Amino acid sequence: MKHIINILKGAVFGIANIIPGVSGGTMAVVMKVFDKIIDILTLDFKKIKENFLFIVFFGIGAVGGIGLAAFALKTLFETHYVPTQMFFTGVIVGSIPLIWKLAVTKEEPMKNIDIIPLVIGIAVGAVPLFLSGSAVGSVDANSEITVGLIILMAVFLFIAAVAMIIPGLSGSMVLMLLGGYPLALSAVTELKLPLLTAMAIGAVIGLVAGGRIISFLLKRFHHVTYLVILGLIIGSLSSVFPFSQFLLNADGIVGIILFPIGIALPIIMEILSKRFAKEDEE
Repeated sequence: MKHIINILKGAVFGIANIIPGVSGGTMAVVMKVFDKIIDILTLDFKKIKENFLFIVFFGIGAVGGIGLAAFALKTLFETHYVPTQMFFTGVIVGSIPLIWKLAVTKEEPMKNIDIIPLVIGIAVGAVPLFLSGSAVGSVDANSEITVGLIILMAVFLFIAAVAMIIPGLSGSMVLMLLGGYPLALSAVTELKLPLLTAMAIGAVIGLVAGGRIISFLLKRFHHVTYLVILGLIIGSLSSVFPFSQFLLNADGIVGIILFPIGIALPIIMEILSKRFAKEDEE
C-alpha cells in the first residue's frame, strides 16, 4: 500500500508540473515529500540510498502523470486552443499576487529603486511578442526538428527546471512564457526522441546546477530576484493571451468563462498549501 501511495503522489506531482501555473513544489510540500525530492536533487547519496524505493515508485507515478497530462493538454490545445490558452492566461494572472507577496515583505518593502528590476523583467518578458520571425516565435508543436531547435529546447527546459525549484513558481508556466510549451507536449506525446533527450538533459542540469544558482540568488538577493521574476511574468502575458485568434464565438465564450477560473486556481492552491502547513504545525 505504501508503494501505491507513493505512485499516486508521484502522479499528482507529475500532473502538477505539466500544468502551467500550478507549482509542482507546492504540491510536493502538500504531500510531504518536498524534503525527499530536495535530497535527491542535491545528490545526497546517503539519502538517495535510504529512499531508493520511494524514488522508484514516486518516479513511476511522476512519469505516468506527465504522460497522461501531456496527452490531455495536447488535445485541448489542438481542438480548443483559445479557451485553453485563456484559462492558462488566467492561471498566470492569478499567480502574480502570490509572486508579489514573495517579492515584497515587511522585511523587504517596495522602494522607488525597485522599479528598475521590475521594469527590466517586464521588458525581457515582452520580447517574445516581437520575435514572430525568430526561433522563439516559430516554436510550435509542428516545428521541424533541427540542431538549433534541439539546443533551444534544451535551454528552455534548463530555465523551466530552475523555475520549478523556486517556491510558488511553475516550471511549465515559464516554459509556456518562453514559447516552448506546445512543442514540449508534442515531444512527449509523439515520442520525438531527439527533442526528449535534449529536454531531459536540459531539465536535469537545470534541477541540479540551477538549484544551487537559485539558492544563492534567493539567499543574497531575495527581493530583487523575485521582482525580476514578477516582471518576466507580467511582460510575458502579452505573448500568452490569444489576441490574434480570439473571436466572440462558442470557444471565445468558453474562454471568457475559463479565464476567472484560471485566476482562482493558484489562489486556491496557495490556500490549501497554507492549510496543510498549519495542520502540520498543530
